[in-house]
Amino acid sequence: MDYGLTGKAAIVTGAAGGIGLACCRALVGEGASVVVADLDGAAAETVAGELGTTTCVGIGVDVASADDVQRLAETAVSTFGRLDVLVTCAGIFHATPLDEITAAEWDRVQAVNLKGTFLVAQAALRVMIPRRSGRIVTVASLAGQTGGIGAGASYAASKAGVVALTKSIARFAGPHGITANCVNPGLIETPMLDGWPQEALERTVATTPLGRMGTPEEVADTVVWLASDRASFVQGAHVDVNGGLYTN
Repeated sequence: MDYGLTGKAAIVTGAAGGIGLACCRALVGEGASVVVADLDGAAAETVAGELGTTTCVGIGVDVASADDVQRLAETAVSTFGRLDVLVTCAGIFHATPLDEITAAEWDRVQAVNLKGTFLVAQAALRVMIPRRSGRIVTVASLAGQTGGIGAGASYAASKAGVVALTKSIARFAGPHGITANCVNPGLIETPMLDGWPQEALERTVATTPLGRMGTPEEVADTVVWLASDRASFVQGAHVDVNGGLYTN
Protein backbone atom coordinates (compact mmCIF):
# COMPACT_ATOMS: atom_id res chain seq x y z
CA MET A 1 0.00 0.00 0.00
CA ASP A 2 1.40 3.39 -1.02
CA TYR A 3 1.16 5.88 1.83
CA GLY A 4 2.21 8.82 -0.33
CA LEU A 5 5.22 9.67 1.84
CA THR A 6 7.92 9.34 -0.82
CA GLY A 7 9.82 12.59 -1.07
CA LYS A 8 8.19 14.05 2.06
CA ALA A 9 10.21 15.51 4.94
CA ALA A 10 9.47 14.77 8.57
CA ILE A 11 10.60 15.76 12.04
CA VAL A 12 10.49 13.15 14.80
CA THR A 13 11.27 14.24 18.36
CA GLY A 14 12.40 11.79 21.01
CA ALA A 15 13.80 9.90 18.06
CA ALA A 16 16.87 8.15 19.44
CA GLY A 17 14.99 5.22 20.98
CA GLY A 18 11.69 3.51 21.68
CA ILE A 19 8.65 4.67 19.75
CA GLY A 20 10.48 7.64 18.23
CA LEU A 21 13.16 5.43 16.70
CA ALA A 22 10.51 3.04 15.35
CA CYS A 23 8.70 6.01 13.76
CA CYS A 24 11.92 7.16 12.08
CA ARG A 25 12.53 3.72 10.65
CA ALA A 26 8.94 3.41 9.43
CA LEU A 27 8.93 6.84 7.78
CA VAL A 28 12.24 6.21 6.03
CA GLY A 29 10.89 2.85 4.93
CA GLU A 30 8.03 4.68 3.22
CA GLY A 31 10.39 6.99 1.37
CA ALA A 32 10.41 10.02 3.65
CA SER A 33 13.41 12.03 4.81
CA VAL A 34 13.63 12.60 8.56
CA VAL A 35 15.14 15.08 10.98
CA VAL A 36 16.02 12.80 13.89
CA ALA A 37 15.70 15.01 16.98
CA ASP A 38 16.56 14.02 20.53
CA LEU A 39 17.85 15.56 23.73
CA ASP A 40 20.85 13.28 23.25
CA GLY A 41 22.34 14.84 20.13
CA ALA A 42 25.05 12.22 19.72
CA ALA A 43 22.47 9.43 19.79
CA ALA A 44 20.34 11.32 17.27
CA GLU A 45 23.30 11.63 14.91
CA THR A 46 24.05 7.92 15.29
CA VAL A 47 20.48 6.99 14.40
CA ALA A 48 20.52 9.33 11.41
CA GLY A 49 23.75 7.73 10.20
CA GLU A 50 22.28 4.25 10.53
CA LEU A 51 19.15 5.22 8.63
CA GLY A 52 21.02 6.95 5.82
CA THR A 53 22.88 10.24 5.74
CA THR A 54 21.21 11.23 2.47
CA THR A 55 17.73 10.85 3.93
CA CYS A 56 18.25 11.72 7.61
CA VAL A 57 19.97 14.31 9.75
CA GLY A 58 20.43 14.08 13.50
CA ILE A 59 20.15 17.04 15.86
CA GLY A 60 20.22 17.58 19.61
CA VAL A 61 17.10 19.38 20.80
CA ASP A 62 15.53 20.21 24.16
CA VAL A 63 11.86 20.48 23.17
CA ALA A 64 11.20 22.63 26.26
CA SER A 65 13.47 25.32 24.78
CA ALA A 66 11.83 27.68 22.29
CA ASP A 67 15.22 28.51 20.76
CA ASP A 68 16.09 24.84 20.26
CA VAL A 69 12.71 24.16 18.70
CA GLN A 70 13.01 27.05 16.27
CA ARG A 71 16.43 25.73 15.24
CA LEU A 72 14.84 22.32 14.70
CA ALA A 73 12.25 23.68 12.27
CA GLU A 74 14.91 25.68 10.45
CA THR A 75 17.04 22.54 10.12
CA ALA A 76 14.22 20.69 8.38
CA VAL A 77 13.72 23.49 5.87
CA SER A 78 17.42 24.15 5.25
CA THR A 79 18.20 20.44 4.84
CA PHE A 80 15.21 19.18 2.90
CA GLY A 81 13.57 22.38 1.64
CA ARG A 82 10.23 21.49 3.21
CA LEU A 83 8.40 20.08 6.23
CA ASP A 84 5.44 17.79 5.67
CA VAL A 85 5.17 15.68 8.81
CA LEU A 86 5.75 16.25 12.52
CA VAL A 87 5.75 13.38 15.03
CA THR A 88 6.14 14.38 18.68
CA CYS A 89 7.54 11.46 20.67
CA ALA A 90 9.75 13.36 23.11
CA GLY A 91 8.69 12.70 26.67
CA ILE A 92 9.82 11.84 30.18
CA PHE A 93 8.14 9.39 32.55
CA HIS A 94 7.64 9.56 36.31
CA ALA A 95 5.84 7.14 38.61
CA THR A 96 6.21 9.19 41.78
CA PRO A 97 3.19 8.87 44.12
CA LEU A 98 1.02 11.97 44.01
CA ASP A 99 1.78 13.03 47.59
CA GLU A 100 5.53 12.85 46.92
CA ILE A 101 5.71 14.80 43.64
CA THR A 102 7.85 17.90 44.01
CA ALA A 103 7.09 21.16 42.28
CA ALA A 104 10.33 20.79 40.31
CA GLU A 105 9.36 17.34 39.04
CA TRP A 106 5.88 18.53 38.10
CA ASP A 107 7.25 21.52 36.19
CA ARG A 108 9.86 19.50 34.29
CA VAL A 109 7.37 16.83 33.20
CA GLN A 110 4.91 19.45 31.96
CA ALA A 111 7.73 21.39 30.27
CA VAL A 112 8.90 18.42 28.23
CA ASN A 113 5.71 16.47 27.61
CA LEU A 114 3.16 19.25 27.17
CA LYS A 115 4.96 22.53 26.59
CA GLY A 116 7.46 20.73 24.36
CA THR A 117 4.68 19.33 22.21
CA PHE A 118 3.14 22.79 21.94
CA LEU A 119 6.41 24.49 20.99
CA VAL A 120 7.33 21.95 18.32
CA ALA A 121 3.83 21.97 16.83
CA GLN A 122 3.78 25.76 16.78
CA ALA A 123 7.14 25.89 14.98
CA ALA A 124 6.00 23.26 12.47
CA LEU A 125 2.79 25.14 11.77
CA ARG A 126 4.73 28.27 10.88
CA VAL A 127 6.32 26.25 8.08
CA MET A 128 3.25 24.25 7.08
CA ILE A 129 0.60 26.98 6.99
CA PRO A 130 2.06 28.95 4.06
CA ARG A 131 2.18 25.68 2.09
CA ARG A 132 -1.38 24.78 3.18
CA SER A 133 -0.31 21.21 3.78
CA GLY A 134 1.00 19.09 6.63
CA ARG A 135 0.46 16.25 9.08
CA ILE A 136 0.99 16.53 12.82
CA VAL A 137 0.90 13.35 14.91
CA THR A 138 1.32 13.67 18.66
CA VAL A 139 2.05 10.80 21.03
CA ALA A 140 0.12 10.90 24.30
CA SER A 141 -0.55 7.86 26.50
CA LEU A 142 -3.10 5.55 28.03
CA ALA A 143 -2.16 7.32 31.28
CA GLY A 144 -3.79 10.50 30.03
CA GLN A 145 -7.09 8.64 29.69
CA THR A 146 -7.04 6.70 32.96
CA GLY A 147 -5.11 8.97 35.31
CA GLY A 148 -2.27 6.47 35.27
CA ILE A 149 -1.89 2.80 36.10
CA GLY A 150 1.83 2.60 36.72
CA ALA A 151 2.40 6.27 35.84
CA GLY A 152 2.40 9.15 38.27
CA ALA A 153 0.00 12.09 38.25
CA SER A 154 2.56 14.45 36.72
CA TYR A 155 2.94 12.20 33.69
CA ALA A 156 -0.78 11.41 33.37
CA ALA A 157 -1.74 15.08 33.52
CA SER A 158 0.84 16.02 30.91
CA LYS A 159 -0.42 13.39 28.49
CA ALA A 160 -4.06 14.35 29.01
CA GLY A 161 -2.95 17.84 28.09
CA VAL A 162 -1.36 16.55 24.89
CA VAL A 163 -4.70 15.05 23.84
CA ALA A 164 -6.55 18.34 24.43
CA LEU A 165 -3.77 20.33 22.77
CA THR A 166 -3.99 18.10 19.69
CA LYS A 167 -7.69 18.81 19.37
CA SER A 168 -6.96 22.53 19.58
CA ILE A 169 -4.27 22.21 16.91
CA ALA A 170 -6.73 20.32 14.69
CA ARG A 171 -9.34 23.07 14.98
CA PHE A 172 -6.79 25.79 14.26
CA ALA A 173 -4.86 24.03 11.51
CA GLY A 174 -7.69 22.32 9.65
CA PRO A 175 -8.70 25.40 7.62
CA HIS A 176 -5.07 25.57 6.45
CA GLY A 177 -5.17 22.04 5.03
CA ILE A 178 -3.23 20.53 7.93
CA THR A 179 -4.30 17.51 9.98
CA ALA A 180 -3.49 16.90 13.64
CA ASN A 181 -4.16 13.64 15.42
CA CYS A 182 -3.00 11.84 18.53
CA VAL A 183 -1.88 8.28 19.30
CA ASN A 184 -2.39 6.86 22.81
CA PRO A 185 -0.01 3.94 23.39
CA GLY A 186 -0.69 1.51 26.17
CA LEU A 187 1.96 -0.79 27.58
CA ILE A 188 4.75 -0.77 24.98
CA GLU A 189 8.14 -2.50 25.19
CA THR A 190 10.38 0.55 25.55
CA PRO A 191 12.99 1.74 28.08
CA MET A 192 10.29 3.98 29.57
CA LEU A 193 8.88 0.90 31.27
CA ASP A 194 12.02 0.80 33.40
CA GLY A 195 10.28 3.39 35.56
CA TRP A 196 7.23 1.21 36.18
CA PRO A 197 6.79 -0.67 39.46
CA GLN A 198 7.21 -4.37 38.61
CA GLU A 199 3.95 -5.35 40.29
CA ALA A 200 2.01 -2.79 38.27
CA LEU A 201 3.70 -3.98 35.08
CA GLU A 202 2.78 -7.62 35.64
CA ARG A 203 -0.77 -6.77 36.67
CA THR A 204 -1.32 -4.60 33.61
CA VAL A 205 -0.06 -7.25 31.19
CA ALA A 206 -2.32 -9.81 32.85
CA THR A 207 -5.39 -7.61 32.41
CA THR A 208 -4.66 -6.64 28.79
CA PRO A 209 -7.11 -8.55 26.56
CA LEU A 210 -4.39 -9.41 24.04
CA GLY A 211 -2.27 -10.70 26.92
CA ARG A 212 0.98 -8.98 26.02
CA MET A 213 2.77 -5.69 25.68
CA GLY A 214 2.84 -3.89 22.37
CA THR A 215 5.93 -3.12 20.31
CA PRO A 216 7.24 0.28 19.21
CA GLU A 217 6.72 -0.84 15.62
CA GLU A 218 3.00 -1.36 16.21
CA VAL A 219 2.70 2.23 17.41
CA ALA A 220 4.83 3.47 14.51
CA ASP A 221 2.55 1.76 12.00
CA THR A 222 -0.37 3.80 13.34
CA VAL A 223 1.69 7.00 13.30
CA VAL A 224 2.68 6.45 9.67
CA TRP A 225 -0.94 5.89 8.69
CA LEU A 226 -1.99 9.14 10.37
CA ALA A 227 0.91 10.94 8.68
CA SER A 228 -0.08 9.61 5.27
CA ASP A 229 -2.55 10.45 2.54
CA ARG A 230 -4.57 7.41 3.69
CA ALA A 231 -5.75 9.39 6.72
CA SER A 232 -6.49 12.63 4.88
CA PHE A 233 -9.97 13.06 6.43
CA VAL A 234 -9.02 12.06 9.98
CA GLN A 235 -8.82 15.18 12.12
CA GLY A 236 -8.61 15.79 15.87
CA ALA A 237 -8.83 12.07 16.60
CA HIS A 238 -7.06 9.95 19.17
CA VAL A 239 -6.16 6.41 18.19
CA ASP A 240 -5.61 3.90 20.99
CA VAL A 241 -2.82 1.33 20.59
CA ASN A 242 -3.19 -0.56 23.84
CA GLY A 243 -4.19 -4.17 23.16
CA GLY A 244 -7.71 -3.51 24.43
CA LEU A 245 -6.58 -2.54 27.93
CA TYR A 246 -8.77 0.58 27.79
CA THR A 247 -11.60 1.39 25.40
CA ASN A 248 -13.79 4.47 25.22
